[in-house]
Amino acid sequence: MQELEELKITMEALVREDRFNEFLNLFEPTASLALQEKNYNLLIDLYIKRSKIYFILGDIQSCIGDLKKVTEWIDEHGADGQKTIYLNMYATICGELGNQKKNFEYLNKAKALATKLNDILTLCKIYNNLGVYHLVEGDPASAVKHLQKGLDLSKKLDESNEDELMVLLKLNLAKAYTNLGEFKKTEELFDFLFDYIDGKQWMKTSIYVLQYKGLWFKAQQRFEEANEILVKAKDFASKNNDLILLEEINNILLEVVTELNDKDLLIAVQRDYIDILLKIKGINLNQNLLQIEMTQNEKQFESISTKDPLTSCYNRRYFEKTIKKWLKEAKMTAQLIGFFILDVDYFKQINDQFGHLVGDDVLKSVANLAAEYLSAYDSIFARYGGDEFVAMVKVSSKDELIEIVDNLYNHISDTIIELDEEKISISISLGVSTNVNGMLTDYKEIFKLADDALYESKRNGRNQYTVNT
Repeated sequence: MQELEELKITMEALVREDRFNEFLNLFEPTASLALQEKNYNLLIDLYIKRSKIYFILGDIQSCIGDLKKVTEWIDEHGADGQKTIYLNMYATICGELGNQKKNFEYLNKAKALATKLNDILTLCKIYNNLGVYHLVEGDPASAVKHLQKGLDLSKKLDESNEDELMVLLKLNLAKAYTNLGEFKKTEELFDFLFDYIDGKQWMKTSIYVLQYKGLWFKAQQRFEEANEILVKAKDFASKNNDLILLEEINNILLEVVTELNDKDLLIAVQRDYIDILLKIKGINLNQNLLQIEMTQNEKQFESISTKDPLTSCYNRRYFEKTIKKWLKEAKMTAQLIGFFILDVDYFKQINDQFGHLVGDDVLKSVANLAAEYLSAYDSIFARYGGDEFVAMVKVSSKDELIEIVDNLYNHISDTIIELDEEKISISISLGVSTNVNGMLTDYKEIFKLADDALYESKRNGRNQYTVNT
């Protein structure tokens, strides 16, 4: 449970800081562990978060796949707050795929539940999506009303959530004001939006900003400028492989290039448009969307990995299973096995001062250094929990064991991790014991001897190792 709780904190922090690749890399082992422990609440959270990331990255097919998985658990295991987020997300996908009837139906279901729960954050997002719905339906005045409600509500939120929503709400307000011909209001909104997307062009929101600025130019018959910025939007959408947005942008480009009366350019855009439509047809997204409502059972995950998902070294389960086997074999062959416990000094202070993700980076660095050094020996290195690591190594003598421990300590000790303008110095404490050439076969007894030695290292000031003789 402790391991899963640590992973949950890490995953939440990665999403907050938009470290999507790291979230995606940790997803499968975290979800596998949650499934093994039947923590459906966390599973729902994880899949909804990943579906949002896929949506942001323009991978609609993967987004739908994750919502399909959530459908299995949401009715029986989902909390009301999770159901509201799920309904809103499902509505968003329906709208993205042009199913406006279901979009509106699920948005109203989500709105009713969010109102009942007084969930202001989700309500703001729902008002944003209702604004988008009215834009698609050709009613920009109603869109402005819903988007303005969302902006007013967002003032009650904390700053981080408010910033994220301000971008979405102002983005769609820009399109609504453009459709109403209020170009001056729109221009002020674009000043804010382009400041926000600076350096973030790979995100879906950034592509929308470029697309809507192209529509703004087009509405004023500034076709050269519209073509230039729409080509840029198309390029980013193509790099994201966001076929839905590519179709939208290309459709607008067809109209703009027609106005420019450039026959060669028009032919090129038409060819691209046909290619995009063929790709969309091949994926058959709408068929996948239908499966969300029909699916009940799918294959569960394969058994959980033997590796710790955060550090990629072995996990506690694998270590405890292996050491029992090693100790049993050592009893018959009189093999000397060294066992040690390794702790990161003052790890809680690092977490408190620099944050959980920096703490994770520290653990990964220590694990990488230890695993790298011990790979030259017949050894097993594992994360036992928190900032505690364990290792066992087959050696020919106690002197060889002490040499290995001493070299390992020096290999890791005083590691420097650079964080922006700050440098974090890392030190470790170790406690060492042995199986006394096969005479000790109880893993818990060997662990206690090493733990006592570790305590001695800490009592004597940390940043050292102690061998329990």
